[in-house]
Amino acid sequence: MRPYLLICLVAATSATGAGWQSLGPFGGSATIVLVDRFHRDTVLAATSNAQIFRSEDAGDSWAPLPFPAEFRATLHAFALDPRHPGVYYAGLSSETAEYSGIMRTSDGGLTWDRIPEPEVRAVWSIAIWQQDSRVIAAGGEDGLWLTHDGGETWERITPREDRELKPVVSLAFDPGDFKILYAGTPHLAWKTRDGGTDWQPIHDGMLDDSDVFSILVDDRRPHRIFAATCGGLYRSIDGGAGWTKLNQAKGASFRTYHIAQNPLEPNVLLAGTTLGLIKSTDSGSTWRRLTTQPTRWIAFDPARPNRVFVATDEAGLFRSDDAGESLQAINEGFINRRFTALSIAENALYVTTFTPHGSSVLRRLNSGPEWEELFDSAPRAIELAVEPSANRANGILRPVQDDLWIHDAVTTEGAEQLAATSRGLARSQDAGLTWQLVPGELAGTTVSALCGHPKRRGVFFASLFGGVFRSLDYGRTWTSVTTSAEHPNDFIALLVLPGHPDWLFALSSSRGVYAMALSTNDRN
Repeated sequence: MRPYLLICLVAATSATGAGWQSLGPFGGSATIVLVDRFHRDTVLAATSNAQIFRSEDAGDSWAPLPFPAEFRATLHAFALDPRHPGVYYAGLSSETAEYSGIMRTSDGGLTWDRIPEPEVRAVWSIAIWQQDSRVIAAGGEDGLWLTHDGGETWERITPREDRELKPVVSLAFDPGDFKILYAGTPHLAWKTRDGGTDWQPIHDGMLDDSDVFSILVDDRRPHRIFAATCGGLYRSIDGGAGWTKLNQAKGASFRTYHIAQNPLEPNVLLAGTTLGLIKSTDSGSTWRRLTTQPTRWIAFDPARPNRVFVATDEAGLFRSDDAGESLQAINEGFINRRFTALSIAENALYVTTFTPHGSSVLRRLNSGPEWEELFDSAPRAIELAVEPSANRANGILRPVQDDLWIHDAVTTEGAEQLAATSRGLARSQDAGLTWQLVPGELAGTTVSALCGHPKRRGVFFASLFGGVFRSLDYGRTWTSVTTSAEHPNDFIALLVLPGHPDWLFALSSSRGVYAMALSTNDRN
């Protein structure tokens, strides 16, 4: 491998702790993106598997927030308090009760607490009244709740036995009257004029199969309402009493997830469909398609109304400075993929990852920081990435005696082998026929990855939940070189490259590839 490969690999990356640099591949699925109106250029993004990211430079770079429900719940809703800086709400569902319901932070995402109301669980939608953010509606799998004190106490405002008023997948307040609330369900749209005492179906003009994913109430003309549904877009000019189905953009899908309005030009609308972002400049009468990526969410920046942020199903996050006419990817630091293997060959890094359509191989060449997805047009590159080699690391995950599962194995001295297992390190002196657990610092816990130094005999690295460790004596004793606070806690592969023995590469199953400069003792 040529000397300049590593320089290209680590250039323009962001530090993630003491020495670790994230290399990507960035991108993946994004569900929601929101603009923080209190802090210029601050944007929040959330994923369906409950990851939350924040950018403080208008999306040029992202960093994950510490969120307790990450990978433990499905995130359906995410909202920012319009009156109090740093207050965020996340609506979740999970089989684990502590990660189902609403989680709230008051310090910009540093710490989170679950709202304790036991009935508010499996929350699919959240709406905050703009005039008084203590008034919050939460729509769930089992109905709709309302609070007037910022979530301290809640009142159920839909009949428990009414199956057509659940689940509540979208919500919107009337901007001038919090007692007027709109709810979208798989059974069309509903409205209350008295804070939830009485509900009326409002679906005249809608197709019967129109799941209502998003409701938009015009701030300036609150009787004008838009609905994004599985059957297309609808507009009402009389508060939902009647609806008109809007013409579809050519080439776009009827299935529409979200609709947003330009805050200074109310006739300019953007909507996200399964076949791309669409735009109208005449209040929805006509539409045209701007992109082809499946689009989940759109957020206008109120400080710069032509600046738009877009969350997509597979391509991550985008930003536009011309109201959606052109978009650029902004995924540096944002990663929502599942990775399974790491390898290097022919001056390039390779990773394998799961996608909605199966597995995929991505490659990062020495010519720049971008990753490219490989298809059948590059069979040799794919073969290098997925076949075992000396420069490949991944979880072997095979069972041996006594319910011992091996994740990685390396040769130490002669024919002796050392393995990372579900119960610590194990050593074999008969080519892997029998294994003995190794006592010491790494005993009794899962060691997820293991590698040897290609230039220095006896130097090995191992990863487990608590950090990355180094041995200078063929794996007999170990010392910590990092802690889990400095990197993701799910490393599944480690590599030190013969051409660059002063760097350690690691693969996180959720965050992608990382690189760390090794100490002088490790290099010699």
